[in-house]
This record gives sequence, structure tokens and C-alpha cells, in this order.
Amino acid sequence: MDAMAEIRQTFFEECADGLGELEAGLLAMENGTANSDTVNAVFRAVHSIKGGAGAFNLNELVQFAHIFETTLDELRSNRMAATPDVLKVMLRAADVLADLVTAARDGGTPNAARTASVTEELTALVGGKAGAAPAAAPSASSEVVYDDGMDGLDFTPVCVDLSDMFGGDGASSRFRITFKPRAELYEKANETSRLIRECLALGSGMVSCDVSELPAFGELQPEGAYLAWTIDLTTAAEERAIREIFEFVEWDCDLTIEAVEAGADAGEIDGALAALLAQIQADSPSHGITDDDDDMPVVTAAPAPAPVAAAAPEPAASAPAPAATPEPPRARAAPAAASAEGAGGQAPATIRVDLDRVDRLINLVGELVIHQVMLSQRVAQAGLARASDVAMGMDELEQLTREIQDSVMAIRAQPVKSVFQKLPRLVREVADITGKQVRLVTEGEWTEVDKTVIERLSDPLTHMIRNAIDHGVEVPEKRRAAGKSEEGTVRVAAMHRSGRIVIEISDDGAGINRAVVRNIAVTKNLIPADAVLTDEETDNLIFLPGFSTKDVVSELSGRGVGMDVVKRSVQALGGRVSISSRPGEGSVFTMSLPLTLAVLDGMIVTAGEHTLVVPLTAIIETLKPKPGEVRNFGRGQRVISVRDHFLPLVDVAQRLGYRYDQTDAEGGVAILVETENGGRSALLVDAIQGQRQVVIKSLETNYGHVPGVAAATILGDGRVALILDIDVVAATGRSEQHYSGINLQAAE
Repeated sequence: MDAMAEIRQTFFEECADGLGELEAGLLAMENGTANSDTVNAVFRAVHSIKGGAGAFNLNELVQFAHIFETTLDELRSNRMAATPDVLKVMLRAADVLADLVTAARDGGTPNAARTASVTEELTALVGGKAGAAPAAAPSASSEVVYDDGMDGLDFTPVCVDLSDMFGGDGASSRFRITFKPRAELYEKANETSRLIRECLALGSGMVSCDVSELPAFGELQPEGAYLAWTIDLTTAAEERAIREIFEFVEWDCDLTIEAVEAGADAGEIDGALAALLAQIQADSPSHGITDDDDDMPVVTAAPAPAPVAAAAPEPAASAPAPAATPEPPRARAAPAAASAEGAGGQAPATIRVDLDRVDRLINLVGELVIHQVMLSQRVAQAGLARASDVAMGMDELEQLTREIQDSVMAIRAQPVKSVFQKLPRLVREVADITGKQVRLVTEGEWTEVDKTVIERLSDPLTHMIRNAIDHGVEVPEKRRAAGKSEEGTVRVAAMHRSGRIVIEISDDGAGINRAVVRNIAVTKNLIPADAVLTDEETDNLIFLPGFSTKDVVSELSGRGVGMDVVKRSVQALGGRVSISSRPGEGSVFTMSLPLTLAVLDGMIVTAGEHTLVVPLTAIIETLKPKPGEVRNFGRGQRVISVRDHFLPLVDVAQRLGYRYDQTDAEGGVAILVETENGGRSALLVDAIQGQRQVVIKSLETNYGHVPGVAAATILGDGRVALILDIDVVAATGRSEQHYSGINLQAAE
């Protein structure tokens, strides 16, 4: 990948971050939880996307972002109220901006009609002040072209438009503003040129740039900040108005504002300008510097401060805009040690790493764990004493391997916020299509899970959200008739439970009509007409391939593949999905997934001469059944008495088909486990070999789905052991294996 392609990739990665911040900020404003910092962050997100897009000549993206930015500026300056109608337009604009970014990244074609419609809405909000986007190049009458004089270097002549820097003042006070940005200012997507222009908008003034700290070209650091600015401003405004311009960057710059006596007249300003232009055209082995704001490029032609005369510009929307050469997007890598002046409240340093490299590292650490276990097993078989140097060294190696593995896994752990951020737009679009009013509530968005799991959460979540709105939430008229508010609520919550991540998608809609569901399943030959099903089993019919309650196929539903995709996707992750529904009150869909697809702590057991792994997070305790504690119950089932409570006793070897006859309970070991819904059972195995951390290998990918088995692993002696799916194995009264068999036979 060449350097420009890497910069382009970085730009689109930062666009994704900016779009997430934009949507989160707009939703906070819609919910009434925003403050001025939120509004500024929203503005900066759009402005940063616009600035970076200009560097790659993404004109359509630049034009829309410019209009969006202008409208947001009205909100930021309190010239427009953040009413619900205004924020709906802003959210639609955020969706269009995301589409334009996606089209620019993937080479697609955005929806021109939708872009034009939202552009008209934005323009209408500000009374037509949004104007056109910056022109591709300044007019010939207002440009000054100069040669940098550096033969042999690849520099492009810089065009400078000064036409928007003149105007009247009528001011009575004069201030000298000294402004030196730090690197942190640019890292937060703030820009000096916009700050300078806002100062000049208060009156008239003269701007000079100090480049004395600018290093040689080869020593320039992309994240560095070398320029300082002096603004001699004549204005009728008070000093407080000037400080308000810098209030959200004051911690990231060196700033002084001092009042001075009235100074230069128009003749002095004209003289300073003439001197600058003469210097630019006549000499200089130095080079030109352009700021990354396309509204106001600034040129420095000498290593000493050079004044640039300027007066208050006309409104930005109507002033002609010059061409600019924006800086490439700054990488997110930050210095390991913060400078003393910017250390306060600084965010932790981060770097971007190719995900393939992290995956390879995790695989190698997994192999390291396997070989460490093999070595430990060989040492134990050699009969070395625990106090021997070799055995003690192996203990230290085991501890070190565990720490390495935990650290590597922490690298892949990410909050589910990245998935949740995509849901508000989905809810808005589906609600518009169905004509329903829906509010999205998210909880637990900072719950962390392995990135591999996060990446594969998007599809099942999308289908379940669509299902909740399309099939669950009623139209406003029906909700009013049922005594509900016209606006339905869809809630998405993430939480850790029993060493897994659980995601619940609930709605306050009509719930599942079980009679209709059963009739459709019978009509489509998905179940026999005489099948006896519980309410829960009836609800789960919606996951069958080909099942749909809609007679007409729409862009949302009717094909019978949505919920089937959900179940298959969740099972491929080693998880499961369940439904709980109450007619008239709504439904809750629960997805239970492993926190990571790489490792787990397990108890190694023997059942029917086979070695199995029981996830340690599900185990409560182990015990040896005593005479009289195990009793027969029903047809071929047993229970065990544990502290005056009877629990189902599940014969693991018999359940998995390793033996036909029941295991002798008194000769085995009972493992008490807790399922994710809080139920408890006892798993009967032949013996316990020990406790060990194992590397998970997907059985779904390498073989196929096996009921009762979540995954597989490789033991220290090279044997393959199956990892039990506790919820399925512990299911006694309603065998999920039997139920799945009925469905498959009926579907065939």
C-alpha cells in the first residue's frame, strides 16, 4: 500500500469515528442531555470530515458537509434553537453524510435525490445562508501566485485569496491577541484559521504568523505544532467576546489577549500588505505553509513574523472561498509521554493496528498456551517433585503465559458501543417505512466483548430490531386503542452474565400471537398438525427457515429468512437466542454469546471414556453422590438431593450418546451448574481430571453444529476434547435436541 492509500484509509477510519461522535451528539441534543461541549463536538466532527475530504477531491462530500457545517454553526452560536424538528433534519443530514462517506470509500453512488432533499431542508433552516460549497479555485482577479524558490523539491505554487479579508470596522478598541497552538489542539480537530477568522469577524485587524520555530522540511513531524499567530484587532466588542472564541481550545494553546492603544490606519495596513506581497514575489528560499481550513488559507513566506492585513470578512456563506491544500488526516498515534504543558486531562495515547496482526498474535498465544500445557504434562509424567527447579520454572512459565494471554485478549476487547451506534439510524429508517413512532433506548453500551464477536453482532441485531418494529410495535392508532402512548419503545441492553455477554432486545408492542404462529407453521408444513408445543416452543417457531407472518413480501419482511439468519448467526458464534413474550405487552429476545472466541477456563472431565470440558463460569460446586441422594423420577430421569433441594441429574455420557445405559451415580461425580436463566442442574460424569485454561477451536467452522457441544479444544497430549454447551446439556424436561429434530424432519 502506497503512502497516499494509507493516508486515505486513515481518513476513512477517522470519518467513522467522527460520524459516531456526530450521531451520539445529535441524539444527546435530542434527549436534552447535551451541553455546549456536545454542540462543539458535533460541529468539529462535520468540519473535520469536510477538511479531510477536500484533500482527496471528494467534492460531493465537501459540498454537503459545508452546508451541514454552516447549519450547525447556527446552533453553535445560539442563532437557531435545537427544536425537535430541527434535530430530525440534523439526524437525516447525519445519515446522508454517512452515505456520502461510504460511497466515497467504496466507490459507490449515493442517493442523489435524498442528498438534494436534505440539502434543501438544511438550507431552509438557515434561510438560505448555507450558500454553496467552497469553490475549486479562486478567481484570477484575487489570487497571487508565487514560486517557493526551492529547486528540486516537489512543491506546488500556492494560491492566496485576500478578497474576503477587507471590510469596514467602526470600532473603538484595539487588542493584541497572541495565539500559539499545541499539538493537542489539532488532535481534537480544531483549526487555527477558523479561530482567526472568527476574531476578524468582530472588527478589522492585521494577522501575522511567526514561523521561527518551523524546522527543516525533513524534520517536520505530522503531529507537531510550530506556528504562532499575532492578531492586532480593532473592534467594538469587549475582551470577553474574544475569549469566548477561544474558550473550547484554551487548554490546548498558549493565549494572551491585551488591550493596546488605537494604532494603524488604513495607510499602514496597505503598506504592510504591499510589503508582504513584494517579499513573497521577490525572494525567499523559504517555503509556503497552508492551514488545513479551506475557508481561509494563510501564507508565510519568511522565517520571521510577516504581517497580513485583514479586515472583517463578509458572512462566510457569501464570500468567495479560495482553493486550499488541506493537511492529510492526522494519525491517531500519540506520543507515549505527554508534554508537561498539555498533560492535564490528556486522553491515553492510542495507535491503529491492522486487525490481521492482532489475530495472528492471538493465534500464536493460543499455540503457546497449548505447548505450555504439554510441557507441564510432560514434567508431571516425569515424576519431578514440585519443589524441583524444573517444576518451579514451569509454574513461572504458566503464570507468565497466562498474563500474556490476558493482555493480548484485552487488546481485542471492545465496548459494544460501536454496534449500538448504528442502531438509531436503523430505527429511524424502519419507523419511517412502517409509519410508526419508535423510540430507541440503549443500555450497557460500554460492556466489553471480543472484537470478533462485535463484528458478527451487526447482522442478527439488525434483523431483530427490524422484527421488533415491523412485527412487534403497533401503529399509533392501535396503540391509542390499547391505552398505550403513540410512540413505541425498543430497548437494547448489553450485560455480562455468567462469563458470557447477554444482549436483550425488547419492545412494548403487541407480543406474539401464538395461535397465528402455530397455524402458519402448520400451513407451511414446518411442524405436524398434531404437534404438542409449549408456549416457549411455539414462540421459537419464528426462527424456522421459511417462516413469516406476512403474506406480502416487502423490503422489510415476508421472505422468512430474517429470524432464521439470527439463529444461525448466533449459533455460529457459540451462542443461543431465546424469546419471552406476553400478548399485549411485548416481547424480549435474548442473545447469549461467549465473551471471547479464543480461550476459556474449564474443568476437564471424563464421560464414557471420552474427555470433555465444562466451562468453569457455569460450575457452582462438585460433589460425590451418596447412597439415598439420587432418586428415579419419571421416565428414565433422575434427581439428586442437595441440601434438602432436588435438582435434575443429567447423565452426560448418556445424553451425548457415549453409552446407552445410565452411569452409576454413586461411582461418578456430580457437577452442579447454573444455566443462564438462573436454573440449576447436576451433570453426572465419570471423573474429574483437573482444571485448565483451554484454547477454543470452532466446531461449527471445522465440522458442523452438534447439539450440546459449544466448541472443541486441543489438550496437552494432542487429543481433541469437546466443550459442553451447558444450557443445552442441562435441558431435561424439554429436550432441545428432540425439539430440533422434529423441526428439521417437518421442514424437510
